[in-house]
Amino acid sequence: MGLIDSAISGAMEAVGSGMMDAGNFFLKGGYSVWGNFSKVAMRYVQQQPESLGAWQVVTGSVYTLSTGIAASLSVLFFVLGWMRNSVEIRNNFSIDEVFKFCIRYVLTAGLIVNALSLISSVSECATAVVAVIYEEEGLENQEAPDDLFERAKDSLEDGDSGADWLSVGVVAFLGGAVGGLFIIVCSVQLVLSVLSRLFKMYLCIPFAPVAFAGFAGGHELARSGIAWIQTFLSYALEAVVIVLAITVSYGLFSGGGLFEVGDGTWNTATMILQICGYCMPFACAAASVKGAELVVRRCLGLG
Repeated sequence: MGLIDSAISGAMEAVGSGMMDAGNFFLKGGYSVWGNFSKVAMRYVQQQPESLGAWQVVTGSVYTLSTGIAASLSVLFFVLGWMRNSVEIRNNFSIDEVFKFCIRYVLTAGLIVNALSLISSVSECATAVVAVIYEEEGLENQEAPDDLFERAKDSLEDGDSGADWLSVGVVAFLGGAVGGLFIIVCSVQLVLSVLSRLFKMYLCIPFAPVAFAGFAGGHELARSGIAWIQTFLSYALEAVVIVLAITVSYGLFSGGGLFEVGDGTWNTATMILQICGYCMPFACAAASVKGAELVVRRCLGLG
């Protein structure tokens, strides 16, 4: 019986060790996907809008039509603003007011004509800030924590039964598979958030001339232009928050797991906590990137 028990225990130990290796494989696969996806995300964060093919789409016939509509609206808003001030009996519509309206219209016309230059300048400023924060070394050197499963094996070698090996191995296998899948989902969410920001920036561009036309009338009519500028600035600065979120998450990776093994013994609960600890930074990064727009709007009071 002793020989049979020893053989069964050895078999269970071998199965448990194999499951740990399989769990490590799945977790490393998730890490590898995250590394590649994060590089893609960082590349798109640093892209200038005019460097992609979508720039030709939003600045083509749609933008030309928008500019023509903006020219007509600027004249209409100028007349509306003039009439409102000239018929207001409580205001003295002096020659200074006339000059102010004319100067405002000239500035509005210049803003409409040079809207694309303004958009490019804002994007370049945001990209320059991103380049200062971005560190490519953090992306290249990020690897899965092999010591997580090695420490578990070392702890279980001290006379533990085959059942202990098997139980920890099953948890390691399932945890590694779920953890790897979770990291892949976070990777996809990261890229989608970055592309969503770029997509919204492109959608804003054709509306720039129409929004700027409201400045010709001043007062309430200028709110459309102010709202557009605030919206586009929030999308541009969102890149800075995205890079900060990814950089901070890599800072968490360098510290290892979030949960430490107190007495050095490993069991199913310890394995679950360790895997969760290594997945948490990815969740934090993906959630921070997804909420980057809200963070910018709240920090800058953009609504």
